[in-house]
Amino acid sequence: MNTKTDPQIECAPDVGSWIAPTVWGLSAGLAAGADTALFALYHLPLLLRVAMVLLPVLLSLGYIKCVVGMFRRVDEMHRRIQLESLGFAFPATAILVMVLDLSEKAKVLPALHLGWGLMVGAMCLLWGAGYAMASRRYQ
Repeated sequence: MNTKTDPQIECAPDVGSWIAPTVWGLSAGLAAGADTALFALYHLPLLLRVAMVLLPVLLSLGYIKCVVGMFRRVDEMHRRIQLESLGFAFPATAILVMVLDLSEKAKVLPALHLGWGLMVGAMCLLWGAGYAMASRRYQ
C-alpha cells in the first residue's frame, strides 16, 4: 500500500500526537457523565436537554477526527498495529458485555446496570491492551 505522506509530518506516533484525541475523548466522557448526573437531579427544559445531549456527540466527533487524522499520518507498520489492536478490542468488548449481560440474566451477578459506560470504558482499556500486545510483536 503506497501512501503519500507530508514530509512536514512525523510518521511515528509520539506522546504529543495522543494529547488532542485524549482531550477530545475525555471531554466527551465528562460531558456525558455530567449530563447523566444533571438529568437525574433536575427536570430541565427540553431545549436545554437536547443541547446537553448534542454536546458529547460533537465532542466525540472531534475525537474521531483527531484519531482518524492521526491514523492517516502514521506509517504502514503503525497502521497495522492499530488495526490489530482494534481487531482485538472490538470482539473482546462484545464478549465482555455478553458475559456480563448473561450473568445478570442468569442471576450469577446482581443487576449492575452498567450501561453504555462500561462498554465505552472496556473498549478503551481493551484497545490499549491490544495496542500493547501488537506493538510488542513489532519491537
